[in-house]
Formats: sequence, structure tokens, C-alpha cells
Amino acid sequence: MKQQKLQQAPANLILEGYDTYAVLKGGNNVIKFSDNTDITTDKNTSAIEVTPKGKAAPIKFMQRGRNNNMPYDIMKKIGINVTVGSNIEFKNKVVFGDSILVYRKYRDKATKKIIKEEVLPEEQPEIFEFLENNNFNFIRMELANDLVIFYDGYLEYIFNNDDKSPRIVQIKAKESTCSRISEIDEKTGKSEWHGYSAEWHKGTPEDLVATPLLDRQSPLLDLKIRIGLAPNNNGKTIVGKDRRFIHNLRISTPGRFYYSHPYWWSVFASGWYDFSSAIPVFKKSLIKNQMALRYIIYIQETFWEKLYASEKIVKDDEKAIRRGKFLQDMNDFLAGEENAGKGFISHFRYDRIKGFEDKDIIITPLESFFKGGEYIEDSEEVSNMMCYGMGVHPSIIGAAPGKGKSINGTEARELFTIEQALMKMYQDLTLEPLYFVKAINQWPKDIYFAVTNCQLTTLDKGTGATKNTGLTPETEQK
Repeated sequence: MKQQKLQQAPANLILEGYDTYAVLKGGNNVIKFSDNTDITTDKNTSAIEVTPKGKAAPIKFMQRGRNNNMPYDIMKKIGINVTVGSNIEFKNKVVFGDSILVYRKYRDKATKKIIKEEVLPEEQPEIFEFLENNNFNFIRMELANDLVIFYDGYLEYIFNNDDKSPRIVQIKAKESTCSRISEIDEKTGKSEWHGYSAEWHKGTPEDLVATPLLDRQSPLLDLKIRIGLAPNNNGKTIVGKDRRFIHNLRISTPGRFYYSHPYWWSVFASGWYDFSSAIPVFKKSLIKNQMALRYIIYIQETFWEKLYASEKIVKDDEKAIRRGKFLQDMNDFLAGEENAGKGFISHFRYDRIKGFEDKDIIITPLESFFKGGEYIEDSEEVSNMMCYGMGVHPSIIGAAPGKGKSINGTEARELFTIEQALMKMYQDLTLEPLYFVKAINQWPKDIYFAVTNCQLTTLDKGTGATKNTGLTPETEQK
């Protein structure tokens, strides 16, 4: 009857707080793997009609992922996986670089060589004031995050109200997690609107703000046409009524008309993400649920009678109390760090007739099944595969566990330099808004922008690093 109750009882789940994995006590399946292989799949490609704030007619916006909440699902998965989170942070820092460099580029009339000179704030106060007023470093951080994670970044250009001299006075980053774009218009062949809301997961958001979306193939030309700086298809220059526009900065992926599909998302589709997330949960369950008994104590029944007789205990209740106290004292003696290294003396008799030692108390240590270091090789394999899929060498961020996995300074320096070179495309995208402002606000044509990078030095040049500005070696800052 007791066994039937045990069989009918529900499985005892431990490790509360892990909604993805479960460890069963006494079950055959120690770990239940979650399946995130379809988390990045755009299952529903249909559009939803939403009426934006301040507008009368609804607009059809394209959904992104299951429940139209894929960006937030991705962010949650990044937050609970050490390898993915570390790789994302590393790439964000590489994209951000050291700082923004404003420089002038021209051809020397005498030598015919291209000259690059850094521009100081007092030489171009309007440019530096624009960078400061718009907190452009923060905008670059936002764009770096969105481009690395989603391959899509969104920026808003805000104009003044002067039709005769339109100028961009403010720029704002719009998070990709809250951004959706409208269904392609059959007449124009373009997505005309950008929708911004934190309630896409609700189905029909009530806080939606719709802003005109610039042509994603030629956004600067489209912007010039809208504000009357370039002629439209009819050859006319007309200043439109809109004063806010969204620029979609993206790393294009083949076959994706609305949203990009980052290549590193293959870590989800391949199943390596699930494997990577399961290992630490499993190791934690081993530590938490391995056998807690350290010793087994054998006590002869005759020992108790000897103990009671020596202390002249005759009442049953007093015997029970004395027995419990002895067992507690024995447990306290064996447990605890303060008792480590102590000895225990036990008398015994040798039975010559039977030929064995007659002991009252025998203490036998129990050996734990788990020795530590389980799944080190699996952890190393999955970390390498995750880093490989995300384009980060594991040795740079220390993702390869175990001994003998470190690299020397030369290898680390070269790997870091390679990573910086590969992220140049991302860095250029974070600078693209400045070239839009340069064109619209008519900044000097010989003004250019660059991201300065930290360049590690060799020991023969001293410890530390230099700032690689991309200018002549004489202008490098130490």
C-alpha cells in the first residue's frame, strides 16, 4: 500500500527557479533538455493592424517571431547563458572602440599625398556641440548592442521647423526590441512606417508610435527628397510636413526582406545553446543532491547496556535520553570543520576462539561517487562551438575551461587585432548617422569620422596600449 502511494505521488522537482530544466529525484532522466531550436524562427509572417497614437487609419506591421516577442526572448536567453552573454559584451566593446575621431582629409598639393589631420573642438564647434548635445557615445552604445545582437539598428532624425533651412537638431536611438516595420506597400515597393512600442507581445499595442521609415536601400537620398534638398521622381523639390524620420541601419542577410537574421543565431538552431545551458544546471544538481552521508557508525547492542550500567541508569526514559545524547555527541564529533584531524579511541576485545576482534563501535567513512570535474570536456567542447558560432576566439575571453588552455601575449594581441578588423563593418554603421547629419546640415565636405581603437603594444615598447587613430604614426596617442 505504501509503495502504491509512492508510485502515484507526483515527481519531486528540485532546483526551483530553473523553468527550463528539471532534475528528478530518483528518476531515470536526470536532465530534461529544453528545445530552443525554433526560438529564432519567424513562424508567423503575417501582419497585424494597429492604429498608432495620433493617427486615424490603422497600419499593418510585420510580426517578429512567436507571439511577436522574439527580440525579448533572445535577450532572456542571452541573460542566462554565460558564454553567449560574455561574447555579446565582448563584441559590443570592440564595436564601440575607444572614442570618436573627427578628422580632415585632403590631398597635399605639393606631394600629392592624402593627408589626415585631427580636428579640434575650437576648429569646428558646431560639430562637437552636436555630438555633446546628442550624447553620441550613448547612441553608439545602443547601436552597437542592437547591431551585434539583431543585425538591425534604428535611429530617429529630428528636424527643426524651418522649411527654408531644414536642419537635423537631434538624433535618438530606437531599441530593436521595441521596433517593427510596416508591410511592404504594393505601390511603392517599400516599408513606409516604423512602429515603436513596448507592448508588441500583447497582440495589439496601445502605446504604438508610428514614424516615417526612410528607404532602406537609399536612405540618404530619400531623406533629401522628403525635406526638399533633392528632386523627387517628378523632378520637383518639395518640403514635406514630416519632421521625424527613422533610419534602419542593418547588416543584410539573404532572403530577409523585413528583419535581418544574424548568423550567430545558429547556436540556437543547432542545439548547442541548450547543451551549454544544461551543463551548469546538471553540475549544480550533482553538488546539491549527491549523497550527504560521510560516515556510517556500527554500534553493538551490548554497548548500550554497558553504558547504562556504568552510569547506573535504570529507567527507560532516562536510557532513551542518554542514548540520544550519545548519538548526538558522536555526530557532533564527526561533523564540522573544527573537528578535522581529531582522533577517536575505541576499545576492543580479541576473541581467540572465534578469531576476530570484538569492537563496540566501528566508524566507516563513505566514499562519494562524484569526484568533481564532471563534464569538463563537454563544457570545453560546447564553449568552443558557441564561440565559433559567434565569431569570438574562446581564448580571448577565457571560455575554454581546464588546464593548459591559456595563450601567450603575442597570440592574444593578434587575435584581438583580428577581431577589431572583422568588426570594422559594425563600427562604420555606428558612424553612418554622422554622415547623414553632415550632408543635411552642410558640414565641411573634407570632414570625416572614425572610431579609434585600442592597440596592444609589445613588451619591447613597454606595457600598456596605444590609441590607433588611423592617422599618421606621428599622431598616435600613447
